[in-house]
Amino acid sequence: MNIIQVCPYDLSIPGGVQTHVTQLSNELVRKNNKVVIFAPRPTNPNSEREADCEVKHITSSTRIPWWGTSIDVSVLKPNEKSQIRQFFDEFKPDVIHFHTIWNPVMQTQLLWMLPDSIKKVGTFHDTPPDRGLGKHIGANLMKVGAKYYLPKMDEIISVSETQAKAMGGDPENLPQNFRILPNGIDAEAGQNMEKKSTPDDDFRIIFIGRFENRKGVFELLEIYRRLQSESLNQKISLTLVGNGPQLSEMKNFVNEHQLKEVTFHNDVDDQDKNRLLLNSDLMIAPALYGESFGIVLLEAMALGVRVIGYGNEGYLNIGKKYGVENFPSPGDTEALFELAKQHLKMPAEEQSILIKKGLEIASKHDWKLIAQQIEHIYSR
Repeated sequence: MNIIQVCPYDLSIPGGVQTHVTQLSNELVRKNNKVVIFAPRPTNPNSEREADCEVKHITSSTRIPWWGTSIDVSVLKPNEKSQIRQFFDEFKPDVIHFHTIWNPVMQTQLLWMLPDSIKKVGTFHDTPPDRGLGKHIGANLMKVGAKYYLPKMDEIISVSETQAKAMGGDPENLPQNFRILPNGIDAEAGQNMEKKSTPDDDFRIIFIGRFENRKGVFELLEIYRRLQSESLNQKISLTLVGNGPQLSEMKNFVNEHQLKEVTFHNDVDDQDKNRLLLNSDLMIAPALYGESFGIVLLEAMALGVRVIGYGNEGYLNIGKKYGVENFPSPGDTEALFELAKQHLKMPAEEQSILIKKGLEIASKHDWKLIAQQIEHIYSR
């Protein structure tokens, strides 16, 4: 099949949707499909996520803050529309697969341009905040958006029950063209890498995500501060992987509280990320809200890293299988701190049980399995 994947986000900026689009495209290419990714022009071409297919930068984008995170806004100009129409004529796509189609405005413009002969598939990744004013406004906006966009899709994919509910769907009674399919991961990625040798009593914590308040980055730093002050006889370290608006404030916190063994990694590719994960013992994922699934948890589990975090609705899609006791209520810093302390002192046998459980969960989300189901949806 000839397939177009449409990513509304800059591929040079780390993010779950960007990872999803490129890894799905790579797996579809391995299955002998011809795939092209449509995406905005990267702000940093040197750090753009690599893909095993052509990436067409069809317009520029502007990044704006939105409900505690940020989104890319793109608008197609007349000359860009003309170039895309010409590409449609030459490429003759069988399927166009939109991701978070209501992200303004490029994808809506593409939708209006499409010939009826092209199958339209939409994957919905996002959820509204589950607290404060955003809980009510965001939820209503999403339901309004769903009423407009869902009827225009031939096939609909939601990444989790949490996300489907956010659009007003009933996971127990979905339309025939509506599927809940989880995010995929490359479950074998990094497994051939060599693990760095460290003393047995070193305890290495990792965080991966955007450096923003929604992700609970300051809760994490406070937990680490307390761990370090109470673990005088054990060496612990914290690796922070990502980028975002709170980077300078986080560095100030580290300096102000004289935190030791804290390293920042701001622009990493998948290989570097896997290497950092492979040399970690525990991932702490303290996102407060706005998570639809929790792909970062799976990536850690696939490399034998234990995971704890806040039990936001999205993370509980994984947490219920892994053990809800590892995911206290969002904002309960004391409970997350106590969990981290437990992992710091956890006996080897208990560690092995958790690691094995994580590996089993991750293996069920391998892209080979997920892409096969998506390919079936394309050809229905």
